[in-house]
Amino acid sequence: MQRDHWSYVWLQCLLLSMLLCRNVVLPDSNKYYRTTSLCLHQNDQALYKKVDGAVVTSENELNLKCVLTFQTDTVLQRFMLRFEHLALDCKDHLYIFDGDQKFGKYEHDLSCRSTRSDVGTIFTQGNYVTLKYETDNRTHSGNGFKLIITAVKKPNTGCQTFRCLNDLCISKNLTCDGVNHCGDNSDETSQANCADESATKQILGLNFGTFVSLVLGIFLICCVCVVGVIICVFRKEAQQRQLETEAHLGTPHSMVVGQSPYPTDPPFSSSQLEEKPPPYTFLHQDGVHREGVYYHAK
Repeated sequence: MQRDHWSYVWLQCLLLSMLLCRNVVLPDSNKYYRTTSLCLHQNDQALYKKVDGAVVTSENELNLKCVLTFQTDTVLQRFMLRFEHLALDCKDHLYIFDGDQKFGKYEHDLSCRSTRSDVGTIFTQGNYVTLKYETDNRTHSGNGFKLIITAVKKPNTGCQTFRCLNDLCISKNLTCDGVNHCGDNSDETSQANCADESATKQILGLNFGTFVSLVLGIFLICCVCVVGVIICVFRKEAQQRQLETEAHLGTPHSMVVGQSPYPTDPPFSSSQLEEKPPPYTFLHQDGVHREGVYYHAK
């Protein structure tokens, strides 16, 4: 019984760990933000995000008003902004402020006439950047943008992280993640000790996150099966010990249904009553012994 109790406790612990693992999310070296999810329930206050790097995407949003403020990890850094996709409607505007305020003079007002080549690469003066994005009730297929934001610093301030070929210093967590944070893509090459792209992203035809989740799931299932087998073995041993104990104490065997527990005599026959007694002798008056026989009276 004690073994069964501890086996039950272990099983409960495994089930609890499985529930907790459902909510575990593997950390990404790069942050991904969609304006739809970030700005869906936003009030008048700006959303603040402290990042080393981020990818902000927008696609065909309607009637959107959103303010996002990003901050670097240290005051020695500044932000580099680079668009990989930029196609806004003429009544849609993306305002870029060099600071943590959405008021005052903006540095850039991007709309339908703005292109990637015209905008180029934007560097902030400080360690904050604020995006104010507004759209109307009309859109076209392909409208939106994809913006790469990277916290960088010059090597003359000390580069203890990764140094790009263009002499910008970025976080080591931003290397080999499939996003061009340096601007010259040196953070995605052998310069950053990156392996082959297919090898880093896939294992046995699965991406890394899916492969890890699959391995963890199989491991937990095997643990549950092992605990179940152990419980069955313990219960079988307990039943066997109980049977041996009963046999040792002389537990009576079960009787056949309808059979009397007492020994029975052979059936009594009425013919035994009719059996004649042996003959007897009696003394007559003349002194002579005479033999007589009993007869059964009917």
